[in-house]
Amino acid sequence: MEAAARRRQHPGAAGGAGAQPGAPFLQARHSSVKADEAAGTAPFHFDLWFYFTLQNWVLDFGRPIAMLVFPLEWFPLNKPSVGDYFHMAYNIITPFLLLKLIERSPRTLPRSMIYVSIITFVMGASIHLVGDSVNHRLLFSGYQHHLSVRENPIIKNLKPETLIDSFELLYYYDEYLGHSMW
Repeated sequence: MEAAARRRQHPGAAGGAGAQPGAPFLQARHSSVKADEAAGTAPFHFDLWFYFTLQNWVLDFGRPIAMLVFPLEWFPLNKPSVGDYFHMAYNIITPFLLLKLIERSPRTLPRSMIYVSIITFVMGASIHLVGDSVNHRLLFSGYQHHLSVRENPIIKNLKPETLIDSFELLYYYDEYLGHSMW
């Protein structure tokens, strides 16, 4: 309460001549100033967009390159591959960047909606990670991407046949549910 009183007494708090940098953001959230006016003067957050771009290039585009560079013997098929570790880093770093970006936004949603959105993103990206990881291992066993799950030669020979349903479920989780949540 004392901090709020000090902010009100500060000469820049009302947006006058001695306004602090970032005052439009405070006004957009806590006063009658139109959010569109505050957003029009909002700076471009070069640092955050740089981090988004860097992590995308390194972790997403660099993933297949790293998988070619590191020997397969270092990452047996029953353990996470180097690409899986890149995916995991993406799933950890991105929510923090998103939270920082939302924190700097002149207009925000209720905190619970932000958390639900970030949790949904992480769950979708994690489902996608698992699907890609299993799919990567299937490729080493002769799985053919251009065929459906049931038409793949290595899947056709599975016994019991109910295992095919499990692989179709995995495909659904990765390609439909995971991608839409992500």
